[in-house]
Amino acid sequence: MTETPNPRFYDYVAPRFASQNDSYDFKATGPVRRAALHDRQGRLLGHVWTDDRQAAGFTRISDPEPDMAYVRGEMLRILAEAYKTGVPASELLNPALYAPDFELRLTP
Repeated sequence: MTETPNPRFYDYVAPRFASQNDSYDFKATGPVRRAALHDRQGRLLGHVWTDDRQAAGFTRISDPEPDMAYVRGEMLRILAEAYKTGVPASELLNPALYAPDFELRLTP
């Protein structure tokens, strides 16, 4: 008897095409600015960065706690949504893009 796979395992699967550009480039073409990303408890989660031209991304801290595992995926989602709605890379360090779940603090 062949069992049907549990559809629950496919809830988070979405097809991705290698040729589709759905977010900012990950290779900076100039100087990079960054801002520290904190959770609601004030813990440092990592840094959002941009070259103000075409590249942006998120770099998490080197030793995240287990409950911080979701942050990287959430940041990729936020950046992809910003890209799709036409937010220029130069405006990605706007704290309003990450509120209310996260606090973005500009670093000197």
